[in-house]
Amino acid sequence: MFEDLKGKVVLLTGASMGLGRQQAIYFYKLGMKVSICARREEKLLEVVELCKETGADGEIMEVPCDISNYDQLKNYVDKTVERFGTIDFLVNNANKEALLMPLDEQPDDILKKDIFVGCMAHWRLMKLCVPYMKGKKASIINYASGNYQLGMDGMASYDADKGAIRGLAMVAARELGQYGIRVNTVGPAAVTDTVLNNTPPEYRDWVIRCSSCNSLRRVGLPETDIPPVVAWLMSETSGWVSGQNINIDGGSCIYGM
Repeated sequence: MFEDLKGKVVLLTGASMGLGRQQAIYFYKLGMKVSICARREEKLLEVVELCKETGADGEIMEVPCDISNYDQLKNYVDKTVERFGTIDFLVNNANKEALLMPLDEQPDDILKKDIFVGCMAHWRLMKLCVPYMKGKKASIINYASGNYQLGMDGMASYDADKGAIRGLAMVAARELGQYGIRVNTVGPAAVTDTVLNNTPPEYRDWVIRCSSCNSLRRVGLPETDIPPVVAWLMSETSGWVSGQNINIDGGSCIYGM
């Protein structure tokens, strides 16, 4: 599956744990050249070892990076190109966990942090990567969310950022299509692992309640439910798909969840 991705270069942010970690392993097993970043180098090195233990013939490199810092983002891109020679795909996976708090109680700093880790980081990385992507069958996948489409109580800052990410992707899809670059967003619902286990109890309870309201009656699995869809959006099998948001949520969106 996805044979056309073998040997291609992908940048993947937020890859030290959870969904990012599982995507790194999945892409590596496809034979891709995977460049991962996150703030904690020791966690990145764990991912590198997990990838190598698969015995697959991919390649992987790690770059410690705070994606809210432009200079560190540029260093990440520069080191990737220095090692692999080019960039074929960008997966803006890194995310800040939602802070459940009523709008009138959320301080401005919360929105600023969400934007700098979310939309601003997407914006900057896209601008840094696009020069290497022009003229090839490149693809950018930005992580939005199903939440912003509905407006979830207590998630004003988070949903505002995700809505901005979606708007950015739509404009980018229009502008970059002439260069053969496709841009899409994915809107995954909650998955197990870190999202479910390392969040405040009130959020975990909310996730569990929501999981019973989707068509499949379960929380998503980061190992199997999300990475294949992202790989498809990179693959030529989705070569006429651009400007779209793909909800990967077990059918939550049709229940208004």
